[in-house]
Amino acid sequence: MDTIFSLSSAQGKAGVSIIRVSGESARRSCKQIAGITPKLGQPVLSRLRDARGELIDKGLILYFKKGASFTGETTIEYHVHGSNAVINKLLSELSSQPKHREAMPGEFTRRALENGNLDISQIEGLSDLINSETEMQRQQA
Repeated sequence: MDTIFSLSSAQGKAGVSIIRVSGESARRSCKQIAGITPKLGQPVLSRLRDARGELIDKGLILYFKKGASFTGETTIEYHVHGSNAVINKLLSELSSQPKHREAMPGEFTRRALENGNLDISQIEGLSDLINSETEMQRQQA
């Protein structure tokens, strides 16, 4: 199964954006991009570089082991500056990694369902929470 990646925070300019990478090759690509293999429970601030060694950004890297992530798979999260240029460059670099591809809409959630991390009612609640606009909607979700 491919390792998937996507922008997990809202699109557009922001102080911080999160790019999630889920699958067996996530740690390997982190080694290529950040020069480190992250350890469980130890967030790391690292310089992220492209294949030519040029700096993409400096960001926080979080590692979730298989079974302990949203999808149930090995997962890496890159917390980077929310510049469109930074996001696009990091997504481009991830797409060049072996066995990596951009996630389809809802694919992280589908994998969470397939791996037994969420059931249908939890997925519906998550959708309601993400789309909530009022305090009452948030509470009901």
